Amino acid sequence: MIDQSEMFTSAWLLIGITGSTPGNLELAQGRISFTTSDRQIFEVPVSSVTDVNFPWYYFGGGVKFRIGSESYRISFVEPGEHGNIRDGRRAGKAWKAILAG
Repeated sequence: MIDQSEMFTSAWLLIGITGSTPGNLELAQGRISFTTSDRQIFEVPVSSVTDVNFPWYYFGGGVKFRIGSESYRISFVEPGEHGNIRDGRRAGKAWKAILAG
């Protein structure tokens, strides 16, 4: 059983076609946040996350969503040849249970 009240995962914020920024996606006390090594990208109530989509072409290892007018694409698999697909898909499944019900 997944603890849906708290979650912490290494993730990559996808930027443009080939860019990405490593960070952490976290759920705590009903709030979701993405933080890089030098700044917080967002921190909002989970209820603020809309248009949640786990596209088939992410193979279960990524999610797209909106917060207000901003769109975000998150990968749970490190981009490039060193990404651990199995762990990324496991993280994607856990976040899907939280974000997509």
